[in-house]
Amino acid sequence: MVPDDRRIVLEIGSAHREVRIVRLVASGIGSLAGLDVEAIEDLRIAVDEACVWLIDRGDGGRLNLSFVLAPDGGITVTGDIGIGPSTGDPALGALVEQILSASCAEHHFETTVTHARFVVVGRTSVPIAGEAAG
Repeated sequence: MVPDDRRIVLEIGSAHREVRIVRLVASGIGSLAGLDVEAIEDLRIAVDEACVWLIDRGDGGRLNLSFVLAPDGGITVTGDIGIGPSTGDPALGALVEQILSASCAEHHFETTVTHARFVVVGRTSVPIAGEAAG
């Protein structure tokens, strides 16, 4: 169980325009966690794209998000929405996969009969070209 002071919970409507709130929250949490500017921007991009993926598959209900801060400064973001009739646009899904592969440490998506969900793990730092990630 994650202590309450290490978890931030956010609930928004499933309108694309509301995702800007999630980007602002991700940026603020990244800053509080001590991430560098590049890692914060990558987190914002990853969370934005993952939310778009959820909304594309959602039932129009509320999008629930949880940001968990790890002791090492890492941030794990989980999003969940009730599943809708759309299975999503395959081209959009492929694009989101490419963007997330470049902007976060790890990610995965899952759908069940009732929900669509993502998990995004932000980078703690952005490697300099030619250096290994830290």
